[in-house]
Amino acid sequence: MINLLNTAQEALSNYAITCKSVEFIAQSGNTIYKVTDLDNNSYSLRLHHSKGDALESIWSTPEVIRSEMVWLQALALDTDLAVPAPLKNIRGEFITNVNNLNCTLLTWVEGEQKPIILTIEDAAAIGEMTGKLHRQASNWSIPGLFERPSFDSSRILQSLEKLSEQSKAGLLDADDTALLQQAGQRVIAMMDTIERTPGNWGMIHADLIPSNLVFQGKEVRPIDFGACGFGYYLGDLGWTFSYIHPAFRDQLLQSYAEYYQLPDNQVELLEVFFIAAQLETMNFWLGLPDWQEWLSDHIGRLASREINAYLNNEPFLFSGKPYWE
Repeated sequence: MINLLNTAQEALSNYAITCKSVEFIAQSGNTIYKVTDLDNNSYSLRLHHSKGDALESIWSTPEVIRSEMVWLQALALDTDLAVPAPLKNIRGEFITNVNNLNCTLLTWVEGEQKPIILTIEDAAAIGEMTGKLHRQASNWSIPGLFERPSFDSSRILQSLEKLSEQSKAGLLDADDTALLQQAGQRVIAMMDTIERTPGNWGMIHADLIPSNLVFQGKEVRPIDFGACGFGYYLGDLGWTFSYIHPAFRDQLLQSYAEYYQLPDNQVELLEVFFIAAQLETMNFWLGLPDWQEWLSDHIGRLASREINAYLNNEPFLFSGKPYWE
């Protein structure tokens, strides 16, 4: 068994910093340590080693990890957003391999994490940040040898297949799963009709949830770009809306639109991408070791609320009770 702390300390010896402390933070898609040097500068050390089967193997390949670092470096240079900027090791490389584990070091982004978004001001700040993110992505020329996964309809289909397997095994409610299957096929059909243009498709964070946002004063800062990839910009908003109360979503869009243009049929498309985001992330959730303890209840609420409304052509984006309440 790999000793992750020893691996972390060995990885740090490859960087031009002198460590004062190494603190374990979390393990899910990656294993995260907070590193503090003698000058009290802080860093995030990531060991690309997931908890259970939560992370698909593609996310841990050197080409994919290096591409994430390249985009983060560009975001740090091109925008006024506070993002985790990558550091190169003493060999001038973004990735350090220790004990067959790929490791990366980034600046630590200071701020307060909030379990849920409770104010319209915070929602507005998230809209501004996301608009700036998408503005940079839409103007950025993808460099050579850049490789990140795409969040397209194929990933929705993959999720539907996994949900079907668990339903047949009796681990998920058959009726709820059937509703998700029906909604998923409708989402796939819609997504496949959308032409990809520089204005609607590019690099997205793909995981803008409360745990990946930190607040510093009136500013919101995105962290953990480990799931970033190519996708529709509205996909980022659809996923974020999963954690924003319907009463705050319009303000988020207004702030977003000050930095990046929304399409005329934004509401219709955002409802599609809300459902798409929920379905796509089942690829990750069904890999977590404890999913049987909570995912069935989550799916039940989602099916009876947003999924049901979507299938009945009833608007849900700005009204109703969200599935988490």
